[in-house]
Amino acid sequence: MTNPDQPGRVEHRAERIYDVAASPEQVWEVIATAGGISSWMLPTRLDPRVGGEVVFELGDITLTGVVTDYTPNEKFAYEEPWPIGDRPEDVAPGMAEWFDTIGVPLSAVFETLPLVTPIATEFLIEAASGGSSVIRVVTSAYGTGADWENEFFAEMVASVYPILDNLTTRFPVPA
Repeated sequence: MTNPDQPGRVEHRAERIYDVAASPEQVWEVIATAGGISSWMLPTRLDPRVGGEVVFELGDITLTGVVTDYTPNEKFAYEEPWPIGDRPEDVAPGMAEWFDTIGVPLSAVFETLPLVTPIATEFLIEAASGGSSVIRVVTSAYGTGADWENEFFAEMVASVYPILDNLTTRFPVPA
């Protein structure tokens, strides 16, 4: 989908919705605190304020983002750069190999990388009946629609969905 506010920009978007038997306050503790996130997603450090840093530890890879919304019991959002590197020589060997496997030279990636927005993730909490909640997780970015963006975003989403699905293990599903 193209962005009407930015002609020529293509939206990369993924969304998951979870119904859980927990209050918005209980959900908030699990999705918007370092201890809560670490309990179901990845080891996490968090400065809980707009402009604060959020850091996810993936073994030997560290992903760092900036908190863009921190509205208790309603919305936790952050942005992080595409985990590629600032220069071709900064690209991790495994990532460089991945680009080779899809037939994309790093020079092509770095031609369009400045045109790609950071990856934004939002956790939205809505109160539901019976003391339950709906959690909506939206991850998106805008780019040029280059093949490498499409493949990267699709593979990222495929690897993140099982992690997000761990969120449901923290709460019972409403009856």
